[in-house]
Amino acid sequence: MSRIDRIVLGSADLRDVPETPGLLDRFHDRGGRALDLANVYADGESQRAVGRWLRSSGAEMTLYAKGCHPPYCSPALVAQEVDKARSDVGVERLDVFMLHRDDTAVPPHAWADALLEQVQRGAIGAFGVSNWTVERLVELRNALGGDAGRLAVFSNHFSLGEMVTPTWPGTLGMSVRDVAAVDALGVRPIAWASLAAGYFARRESPSWDSDDNERRRVRAEELAGERGTTATAIALAYVLNQPVRVLAAIGTRTEAHLDELLSAAELELAPHELEWLASGAEVPAG
Repeated sequence: MSRIDRIVLGSADLRDVPETPGLLDRFHDRGGRALDLANVYADGESQRAVGRWLRSSGAEMTLYAKGCHPPYCSPALVAQEVDKARSDVGVERLDVFMLHRDDTAVPPHAWADALLEQVQRGAIGAFGVSNWTVERLVELRNALGGDAGRLAVFSNHFSLGEMVTPTWPGTLGMSVRDVAAVDALGVRPIAWASLAAGYFARRESPSWDSDDNERRRVRAEELAGERGTTATAIALAYVLNQPVRVLAAIGTRTEAHLDELLSAAELELAPHELEWLASGAEVPAG
């Protein structure tokens, strides 16, 4: 069973260069239908490049756009941030707008009011949060009352590699338990840095530098050898095969690398393999 519908192509690495339309074409041709955007990615250049491709290709994609990154992390700036994303991409309505960071000094109802105002004016269809705690997510959901259904996504880091130090200030990860808790709220988890910034391709990063992660990487390499694939594809398949539906944000600049990543959508991992990859525990199959 293909899980291509769980893969979201991130735009952080995309620029207004000749290679970008071909990459987006390939993603779409392979069945990809969702894009991750953010106002801070190359100061909007990434979004503008995506917008030009959307207009030229006529492709219909689900757009997850992030805004309100510090220093613009304020309910008073939500409308301005939504409008920047809409203007950059060249669309009247964003499918989902996510708060890129939280300001815990702001009461949840203030965020709720600002986000619902954007739904009511037709600028966004739904909204979500990124780099929030699950506890704050619950508070926001409660503040929404009867409009809780508009809270669609929760995007923190999640991968086979556990983030040991924040990749950027204010970034947060989520555990398998957190993923299940978010799903139980009726909110869809989106895993950013689902590939741990290339860690499983032997690209070293302080954010994932730990003995536990090295052991996970070795196990991913071992299973990749058995399956005739790469450790990177195994790591992505780990996210895509979670017991609850998790969307995995990926990033690349080349079509060859994109093909490697999309191959993970075809990999089936059994529950005992997921447990073994994460902890090394030998869990009996079945």
